[in-house]
Amino acid sequence: MAAAREWSGLGEEACFGSLDAALNAVEADTVVVITPPDLHYEQCLQAVRAGKHVLVEKPFTKDMEQARKIVDEADAAGLKVAVCQQRQLDSLATTLRRLLAEGTYGDPEFGLMTKFGWRPRTHHSGHDAHSYLWERGIHDLDEIISVLGSTPARLWADSFNPSWSPYEGGGGFHGWVEFDRGVRFGFLCTFAAHKPASSLRIECTGGTIEQVPEGLMVSPSEGGDQVLVPLDETEAEEALLDGFRHYVEEGVEPPFSGRNNLVVVGLIQALGLASERREVVDFTEFMSPA
Repeated sequence: MAAAREWSGLGEEACFGSLDAALNAVEADTVVVITPPDLHYEQCLQAVRAGKHVLVEKPFTKDMEQARKIVDEADAAGLKVAVCQQRQLDSLATTLRRLLAEGTYGDPEFGLMTKFGWRPRTHHSGHDAHSYLWERGIHDLDEIISVLGSTPARLWADSFNPSWSPYEGGGGFHGWVEFDRGVRFGFLCTFAAHKPASSLRIECTGGTIEQVPEGLMVSPSEGGDQVLVPLDETEAEEALLDGFRHYVEEGVEPPFSGRNNLVVVGLIQALGLASERREVVDFTEFMSPA
């Protein structure tokens, strides 16, 4: 088989033409789904119905109701589903989350994330109407939700596509999210920019926290001395795998569980909807079960 030839050290006996064939031939507790996103819904559901725990690459699915169905069926079967949203576990997010939890510089009130980059070829989202949101934005938004520890309340977005973009739609997005605690966060992100650059800034009641090459620069209010905070050392991939193991073995639900991930899947879908309708979307109503 082509996959056996392509992957060094993987023989044909370990390759199957379908998930069903693999499930019938291999004894396993967990299925790891790393296929293109449009296949996630059917394959996650198939794995759950076969009695397997699931660890799935982001995006969980591209439809919040589909993701909710997978989670509900897994819960009913006593199975665990988790999503590889490892950026909420990396050094930047971990350090920001700690600083905000410590409260030394007060409560966050508003912030801004910008990301300008270039992808030389389209990936799995090349034909999507909102390619950046589903391919990269889902990490950006998940990271901010995790850092703030808040739930989105209202949102607006403009999903746009530069004329030179290799993507069919949505190679960038500009928008804002208002969270349930009143925090407002703006985004201007694209992977169709000519020159790379990025920034992240959070304004708190007691000062500014800003990402710099050396870590995080904190500028206290009323002219206090700036403080450079090095990033905490973390291993995001290791933390994700350990968290999933604890979830399966001990029932300790991680922040990246399938049920917790419904919020970010719903948020990406709602941002696309806000862009198409050209209106502010009430996220509370959007997330209410039909």
